[in-house]
Amino acid sequence: MRKLILLVFALSAVVLQQCSDDAEPYTLDRQFRVKQEEAVTINLPDGILFLDVFAISISDSRCPSNASCVRFGEAEVKLSVTGLEEVAKVVDLCIGDCPQHNQGFIESDTAQVTIDNIDYSVILIDVEPYPTTTNQSIPKEALIKIITS
Repeated sequence: MRKLILLVFALSAVVLQQCSDDAEPYTLDRQFRVKQEEAVTINLPDGILFLDVFAISISDSRCPSNASCVRFGEAEVKLSVTGLEEVAKVVDLCIGDCPQHNQGFIESDTAQVTIDNIDYSVILIDVEPYPTTTNQSIPKEALIKIITS
């Protein structure tokens, strides 16, 4: 019985390792999700450089889809982006009816940053899940994409 338990444990460890090896790495030009106070490492094409993206805050005051509101509201994301040799750059992004943009409703927001002498565009695509009156306590995730400018 003891050998059977050890065999099952060993096989489980191999399967878990295989699954983690098969996970695709985060790369430029591909969307990724990040939760508040979570970090994601973006591998750059040269294989040496990388970007660390940390979600400092995610707030969502958009009007719930099952409610009527006077104002649409907005979702705001504050990110810290760091490369190999740079001090972290803080990026503020907003979608929806963002007062700071004075453009009315916007569906995505882009900020420009220079990290390790390379220019990047950091794009906020969405904040999920979209609010309803019943899911206010569900943690939010920002859908982000980074491309070279």
